[in-house]
Amino acid sequence: MPTNGHRRPLTLLHAADLHMGSDTSVLESLKGLDALVESARSLSADAVLIAGDLFDAQNIPHDVVRRTFAALAEIGRPVVVVPGNHDTLLVSPVFRETPLPANVRVLLTAEGESAKLDSLDLTVWGRPVYDHSPAFRPLQGMRPRPDGGWYVALAHGLVTGSAGMVGRSSPILPAELAQAQCDYIALGHVHQFRQASRGGPPAFYCGAPSGVSEPTMAVVRLHPQEGVSVAPVKL
Repeated sequence: MPTNGHRRPLTLLHAADLHMGSDTSVLESLKGLDALVESARSLSADAVLIAGDLFDAQNIPHDVVRRTFAALAEIGRPVVVVPGNHDTLLVSPVFRETPLPANVRVLLTAEGESAKLDSLDLTVWGRPVYDHSPAFRPLQGMRPRPDGGWYVALAHGLVTGSAGMVGRSSPILPAELAQAQCDYIALGHVHQFRQASRGGPPAFYCGAPSGVSEPTMAVVRLHPQEGVSVAPVKL
């Protein structure tokens, strides 16, 4: 990991797969959202990263959408979201007209885009899922490391590497993980806390905050001398 004397330690809360508006676990998803807000506060997180599937589908009740973004606004720190395969609401043309809280950024450029959080000296890159198919690669086209500062990637997909995963949609290849020029890769799609590093930067699935037997998120600490540490936040 390159050194940079201007970087300061950061604490990031990595979440994914909230599935707000799910027909099967309405109350559970709301509890997960509340847990996200509380965890961001209790950890004094500098920023929150949501690696896909914030929502469960396109036809989400308006009150759920409003409550979701109101909760993210309450965090009072930058929140960066990359749409996952369930986030058909976020990638729909109608959503582009939706006003967002000042602290929330949704990455919508199909080829991938970066959010530069100047106050944190942090750049977050992500490629939204418009086409959940084997042809779509969440880390493909990742931009080179910016000059200076921390660099984190968001990716919603399935890390491949075994014969049984051939042909799966939104694959993340081991070589892409190994060669990524960033400090951390925040993964979503697998609803369990799991390390997926392949010799490059640390890459982790954070799990899901509700609807699973062991709900989790992840706390990521970036330190210019000590490196990157990742631990589950058990809910």
